[in-house]
Amino acid sequence: MSRLLPDRHPTKDFFVLDVQDASPKDDIASMEHPIFSLSVKPDMRSLSYEHNGNRVVIEPSGRGLATIMDKDIILYCISKQIHAQDRGVKIDPWVEVTAHEVMVATNWNIGAKDYQRFEDSLVRLRGTTIITNIETGNQGQISGFGIVDQFQIERVDESGKRGAFGRMSKVRIKLSEWTMNAIEAGEVLTISSQYFRLRRPLERRVYELARKHVGQKTEPWSIGLEKFQNKVGSNAPRKKFRFFMREIIRDGNIPDYKFKLEDDKVIIQRIPKFVAVGKIRLKPETLEKAKHMAHEKNLDFYELEAEWQEMTTRLGKPDSPDGAFIGFIKKKPSQPRERQGSLL
Repeated sequence: MSRLLPDRHPTKDFFVLDVQDASPKDDIASMEHPIFSLSVKPDMRSLSYEHNGNRVVIEPSGRGLATIMDKDIILYCISKQIHAQDRGVKIDPWVEVTAHEVMVATNWNIGAKDYQRFEDSLVRLRGTTIITNIETGNQGQISGFGIVDQFQIERVDESGKRGAFGRMSKVRIKLSEWTMNAIEAGEVLTISSQYFRLRRPLERRVYELARKHVGQKTEPWSIGLEKFQNKVGSNAPRKKFRFFMREIIRDGNIPDYKFKLEDDKVIIQRIPKFVAVGKIRLKPETLEKAKHMAHEKNLDFYELEAEWQEMTTRLGKPDSPDGAFIGFIKKKPSQPRERQGSLL
C-alpha cells in the first residue's frame, strides 16, 4: 500500500512568507496535457501528445525531462503570482522566492540534499523545451519555450558575502510567456494542499485530471482507459497501467475524488463534502489508519466512512469517535481480491 508522505511542516500553511492565506494553484494547460515526466529516474525521451488538434512535443535537456515533482516549484510561483494579482499588485514574469519557502510550502524535506535537488529541478525546468500550438490566454501560435525562461540563484557565505559558493539565499525565476498568459487570463485552478503529500508521480497526475475534468461537479466523469492513459502521459503497457490504477483506487489517497475501473472505462466522481471531511471530524492519523485497514480488507474506505457517518447521525455521536470508527472497520468482513493477470 502506498501511504501519503508525512506532513513535514504541519505548523505552516501553503505559504510561509507574506502569502499565508493563499491556496495552491495549477495552470489548466499543464493539468490537461502531459507536460511533465512521471519518471523518478532521468528521463531522456522525447514525448509527443496530440488530441483534438492540440499538439505538444516535449524535448529533454542533457539532464532529462522536467518531472511532475519538479513542477512543485512552478505551482508555488503560479500561486504567488495569483495572490499578488488578487491584491492588486502588478506582476511580471520574474518571481523572487527562497528555496526554503518553496520547499516548506510544497512539503519537501529541507536538508542539504534537498537544496541540491531544488537546483537540479530548476535546471530541468529551464532545459526542457515545449513545442506546442496550445493557446494560453487566447495567445495561439506554434511556439517553443522552456518551462521557465531563466533562473538566478544568489548564494552567501558564512560571513554574508555573496559569491558562487555558500548557502542558497535568494532565487529569481522567470516564468515563460506561456505560463504568464495563463496567469493573466485566470486560466488556473485551486488544488488541494494534500496534493503535495501524494507519494507517487502517477497519483499526482491522476489528481490533476480529476480536478480539471470533474472539478466541483457532483455527476461522475467517464473516459476510456486508453484515452485516459494518453492524457496521463504514462508509457506503461496497458495491463500494467490498469494494475497501477487499481492500486491507486485501493489506496484511496487522491484527495476529493474517488475512482472506479469498469471494463475499459475510468469513472471519476467528486467525494461529497460530508464524506471527505466527515460530519464528525476524525484525526488525520485515524483516517490514515482506517484507509490502511480498508485496503487490507479490500473494502472501499469512502463507502465505509459514509456508512459510519450515517450511522452516527441516527444513533448519536460516540464518546470516542476515533476509536469507534476504527472498531467499526475492524468488524467488517474482508472481501476477496480480484486476481491480477500477468503484467508481462
